[in-house]
Amino acid sequence: MKTDKNRLVKILAPILIIPLIYLILNFTGKFSFPCPIRIFTGIYCVGCGGTRCIKAIFHGHFLLAIRQNLIVFSGVIFLVMMWIQNIFSLYGKKIKLIPENRLFYTAVSGILIIYAVLRNFIPEIAPI
Repeated sequence: MKTDKNRLVKILAPILIIPLIYLILNFTGKFSFPCPIRIFTGIYCVGCGGTRCIKAIFHGHFLLAIRQNLIVFSGVIFLVMMWIQNIFSLYGKKIKLIPENRLFYTAVSGILIIYAVLRNFIPEIAPI
């Protein structure tokens, strides 16, 4: 009986967090705190545009979300894939949506670092 309750918590917890995030983002409206790195250095940090990216995802504007911050958008997709993989493993189905080798994570990390640097030099990929 306790295992069924644990399964339900593991499945529903991420879903129940989503409305909370949505309410917080809508409560803040257009107000957001300025990025201190952007203010003091003039460069976009890894998180610049992240809040606007999440708002765009909630409104179904996925291309705008990618435009705001590809790193945050990729992180959301990664978390959803991990959640789906976890649900299947709770019921005994072993599926691998995310590779578990070091080369994959090294390549992804390298791509994200290159993107974080290039978004300061290429205006088309800088947050709007």
